[in-house]
Amino acid sequence: MVALFKTLILLIIASALAIAALLVPAQIRSVDPTVVELAGANSSSVEDKIWEEINAAYVGPAQRFAAATGSQDPGQQTHIQQLLDKNPDFASSGGPDRDFEDLLKRSVTQRKSRAVIPQLLPRSERASLTESLSTSRNRNVTALLSIRDIAGLSRLHPASHAAGAPYDAGVLTLALLIEAGHFQPSLAQQIGNLATLAAAHNPEATIACEDLVIGTLSLGRQLDYTSLVSLAELTETLGDWSQMAALFRAQPDRIAENYTALRFSESPDTLYSYLAEQTETGNQDLDFALRHGPGAVSYLINSEQPLYQASSIPGTVLSLLAPFRPQSFVEITLHNNTLGQALKFALLFLAGLAFAFGMGSAWRSSLGNTCTVSRSNPMVMARDILISFVVVLTIWTFFEPDILKSQESVSDTGPRIEFAVADTLQSIKSPVKAMQEINQVTLLVLALFFIIQLVIYSFCLIKIKEVGKQPLSPDMKLKLLDNEENLFDFGLYVGLGGTVLSLILVAVGIVEASLMAAYASTLFGILFTAMLKVMHLRPYRRQLILSAGSAEAPSTLMNNSKL
Repeated sequence: MVALFKTLILLIIASALAIAALLVPAQIRSVDPTVVELAGANSSSVEDKIWEEINAAYVGPAQRFAAATGSQDPGQQTHIQQLLDKNPDFASSGGPDRDFEDLLKRSVTQRKSRAVIPQLLPRSERASLTESLSTSRNRNVTALLSIRDIAGLSRLHPASHAAGAPYDAGVLTLALLIEAGHFQPSLAQQIGNLATLAAAHNPEATIACEDLVIGTLSLGRQLDYTSLVSLAELTETLGDWSQMAALFRAQPDRIAENYTALRFSESPDTLYSYLAEQTETGNQDLDFALRHGPGAVSYLINSEQPLYQASSIPGTVLSLLAPFRPQSFVEITLHNNTLGQALKFALLFLAGLAFAFGMGSAWRSSLGNTCTVSRSNPMVMARDILISFVVVLTIWTFFEPDILKSQESVSDTGPRIEFAVADTLQSIKSPVKAMQEINQVTLLVLALFFIIQLVIYSFCLIKIKEVGKQPLSPDMKLKLLDNEENLFDFGLYVGLGGTVLSLILVAVGIVEASLMAAYASTLFGILFTAMLKVMHLRPYRRQLILSAGSAEAPSTLMNNSKL
């Protein structure tokens, strides 16, 4: 009765520790939504960011923030409408800007679009802006104006051509942004140097300028001037400008979301990389982060991981446990995800130890008066530790099955964000890198099979020691060993079963590991069983046989003497 009570207590402790581990929102290949929510709560709220734009009279950015985050505050909408009523030009400019407002005042064309480029396509508008910029003392602006009629363009036409309006509008937009000081001085100088080289008929500089203009067209066709200015102000390199343009071209139906994410994160390169890598759930995860503010967006894209999405059974369990999650667990994971993973691992490991102790107690009580091996025996301790590792791997992979999938596996139907050159480079995959990605999953499966075989090996060694401790004759011990023959072959059975199960899981697509991991299960079973029988069981049997023979020898001599 005492043993049963002890076993129940240990199992309850194991369950409590496992539940505590599940309350830690730390994952290996994903980010828990509660951590993203807390990251957003620790920064400016969405409402605060929208009010910042409204108070600065930046109507265009404020409207995009509201559309991307789903904000429907009546007070905000009222203030925006009041700004538009008092300043009708804000509908075209997106907000106050003297340089662009001067252009609007000189305009004779009726405005039908809020985007920058469509407003500059008419010849009269471009002529007016060119006249204004021609008096600039900025060397970079002068350099840009000098390439309006440059030769050597391959995708666009120069300004003097009948179809040269888009190229001319793009060049003038860049010049206007530089004249108003919206680009960083170092970046503006880099653009000016490129334009100077292109004007000197440098082919590489011409191509670079054409790419820059195409990027400006991609952004300017979708954004009002104030919104375009805000992106120019956070641009640090020409690569940032090109990546933002590529993002807008790849997802024309998500202009508000991508613009808001760029403003919230203030890191075009990081956002571009995140959406390019997370092709399956990147947009959905980003929308979730947008609703929780700039901090949530920055944390998500810097993590380079998708949001954690539990399947049916794990999701039900976690939803039931969510109300009991300590806030400290979320804060620990937010500030140091590695520390959160270590805490989760430690709790699961302790749960595994408690489970191993409970099973050991139940086993000892079932043996009755039979002598058992002490808990302090190294093999018993090794068995309990290995069982703990099995518990950790089993529970963790059950609640986060994505760790059994290769990171390179992405859906072909997901949106792809990449340059034309990147598409060519992407088609030439490095086999070494692919093998490394596969090995991450393969090594995990190999480790699981190896630990399971170690547990079985430890059980068998403990059983041999228990037989040796019994106060029985050598003949009886030999019979007990014969009785445990199936236990000693158990590693083979588990190895074969692991191979069959692995092949099924790989065929179905649940686990993305190489076939080497499947066949290694049988290999481990053969090796451990052979090692057990050759190195431990066979010498012990020989010892018992010799002991039994020496015990029979005196009785045989007595019988011969009587004869």
